[in-house]
Amino acid sequence: MLLNIKRLTISTVFFFFIVISIVAQTDGNRSGKGRRYFFGGNFGLQFGSITNIEVSPIAGYRIFPWLSVAAGPKYQLYGENYAGFKFNTHIYGGRAFTRIMVIGDLDEFIPLGFHGGLFVHAEYEALNLERQYFDLTGSEGRFWLQSVLVGGGISQPISERASVNIMLLWNLNETANSLYNNPIIKFGINF
Repeated sequence: MLLNIKRLTISTVFFFFIVISIVAQTDGNRSGKGRRYFFGGNFGLQFGSITNIEVSPIAGYRIFPWLSVAAGPKYQLYGENYAGFKFNTHIYGGRAFTRIMVIGDLDEFIPLGFHGGLFVHAEYEALNLERQYFDLTGSEGRFWLQSVLVGGGISQPISERASVNIMLLWNLNETANSLYNNPIIKFGINF
């Protein structure tokens, strides 16, 4: 299983750099919205009976103005404290996604002054978890949980280069071990 994850990671990185190399030949010195490379990610905090601190940066490339790909690592410090049952664990892994902008500017369709865009989103995520906390067998060690998330969202520009994204996603292979219950709401920023 670990060998398959390594192969998938190497293949994804190789494919990502091949796509960037091929398409970068058409990328002139552009600024603003015309720039092909983008960065961003998610940062999350949750405190209480469940503590969840998440850092998930991304680096991406706009193949076309309407099509982008991105990938990045993910890390979570996760803990639970329920009626004497208490644990803390580290979750790590990575994710890669493809996003297609369906409507670039909603104001062109409905003139309300809202210049956000609508997109569809498909994401692959692989996370390494501790069996004793997340696998119902209760055995020890770690395992990889793979998720395929699909859905859509709204991208609202906040400057010439930055936008805030709100997504509603579904985990297509949800299991008893899954970290997320459907539907999943994610917030992120790109610049």
